[in-house]
Amino acid sequence: MRQRYPWLLPGGLLLLLTFLTVNVLAHGPLIAADRRIHKTVHRTASSADWRWLKAGPATPARILIDLGNIRFAFPILLVIAGYAAYRRRSPRPLITAVTGIVLILAIVVSAKILVGRPNPGYHQLHPHQLLGAFPSGHATTACVCYILAVLVVTAPESRRRQVGLRAASVLGVLVGIAMIWCGLHWFTDVIAGFALASLIVPFTVWLTCRDGGPEGPGQESTGETRTLSASTEPRAPDSTACQPTR
Repeated sequence: MRQRYPWLLPGGLLLLLTFLTVNVLAHGPLIAADRRIHKTVHRTASSADWRWLKAGPATPARILIDLGNIRFAFPILLVIAGYAAYRRRSPRPLITAVTGIVLILAIVVSAKILVGRPNPGYHQLHPHQLLGAFPSGHATTACVCYILAVLVVTAPESRRRQVGLRAASVLGVLVGIAMIWCGLHWFTDVIAGFALASLIVPFTVWLTCRDGGPEGPGQESTGETRTLSASTEPRAPDSTACQPTR
């Protein structure tokens, strides 16, 4: 289905992102749902049985939040991409990493400024605060950075890539859950972050890998055309921009 209609998945994600954005701007029906979810989660997270998950700087929820911070996620991605570039003797992994970082900053920061949604617990943005809560930058950053990190160091269709992509996706989801658990984001902020990340990853790969092929930069001279794994679809052009030297 995805091969026959490659636009279906990105189209659906873009539609979801548009709906969530309009919902916030127009004070739509999901605003009330966000408040109910926030109230329920806050009551549970603050209870004696579950407070340990977030009470303190080194608790599980706080560690997850740090992993979604650009101060941690960006350097991790760049170091892994730098290692892949060194192994392959090609700048392509670094180009892929930098492109993903630029897209995160450009899109997420612009959206936060334009939408201007206050974080939970606030009725409006402070005068000195430019960035709103929508979409969740931590959720977007975690998903994009760790998925791209897996792509630049693993071979297409390899077992390691499959396992790595699943682990990176789970980590991204956990970062989003931690943001909700600690009362730093509304539920729909995080869902929008996931949808945005699912668009940024394949777009980044398409931008940086589209000129590949058997004769392309970093390509092994086997005459064999390889494709990115299905996890990065809609279908990206054949390339080894995200493939290490074996």
